[in-house]
Amino acid sequence: RQRLPLPSLKVPRELLRSFPHSKRVGSYLVGKMINKGSFAKVMEGLHISTGEKTLETENSYYMVMELCAGGDLMDRICERKRLEEREVRRYTRQILSAVEHLHKHGIVHDLKIENFLLDEHNNIKIVFGLSNTLKTDSLSLELLSTQCGSPAYAAPELLAHRKYGPKVDVWSGVSMFAMLTGTLPFTVEPFNIKQLHQKMVNGEISSIPGDISKAVSFVLSLLEPDPAKRPSVRAAMEERWINEGYSKKALHTLSHKNLSPEDLNSTVLEYMTETLGYSLSEIIHVVTTNRPSALTASYHLLLSRL
Repeated sequence: RQRLPLPSLKVPRELLRSFPHSKRVGSYLVGKMINKGSFAKVMEGLHISTGEKTLETENSYYMVMELCAGGDLMDRICERKRLEEREVRRYTRQILSAVEHLHKHGIVHDLKIENFLLDEHNNIKIVFGLSNTLKTDSLSLELLSTQCGSPAYAAPELLAHRKYGPKVDVWSGVSMFAMLTGTLPFTVEPFNIKQLHQKMVNGEISSIPGDISKAVSFVLSLLEPDPAKRPSVRAAMEERWINEGYSKKALHTLSHKNLSPEDLNSTVLEYMTETLGYSLSEIIHVVTTNRPSALTASYHLLLSRL
């Protein structure tokens, strides 16, 4: 079995004294919390070898995240002008599955083409730009009012500054339209947000190629301007078009089976304890309970790399 390198790291004492920190992770000292989101906290870090703060500079905050070697979906569309219907179906299935997972955890997203990256296996990764949260036990009852999102991709209720719910994410049919045609369904030149909203309400959609009629019917169902008539994510996942060619692969929400201690990879455990400074008991507890944290993310990313 291939083993990960286990470099020895020396921490200068003066850095330990001058930089307030709670723990060491690899080559970094982890200091104060800068901010936190739904899934993770952004912490200030000090690189031990250089003494530079790596997550915060005078003008910017930096986040170290998983590498998406496939690039972003916007570039893919620009290169090809438009994507094949089969590929759009595959991407849309992944997006709907991921969005339903987010909804089950009370998160309503700002979905747009720029928020979709591709990994090395050509699978969609949703990047968090702006999002909002609901109580998970009241997804169908509670409405949100915080205005966020990009006008070209935002649902009509957002542009009208009305309260909204999870169905704003079903409006991601805009992104699907862009994949299929290489254009956005609603455009106004020069840009005017009131005219854009009116086009959405009136259903004044841009021209559509005639060879994707089945896909268009599905897209139009997602671009219903009245959220009461717009399908839920679950209903969209059960539509015929989205399941063509997948008769033996029912579209379901992403889920992860909790691991048992015996399932954990010994090489990754050794690397995390000897190099990253985690305790073995902490790793086993957090990873086997699948608790969202930097430790859980580190384990799975290292396992993937191995």
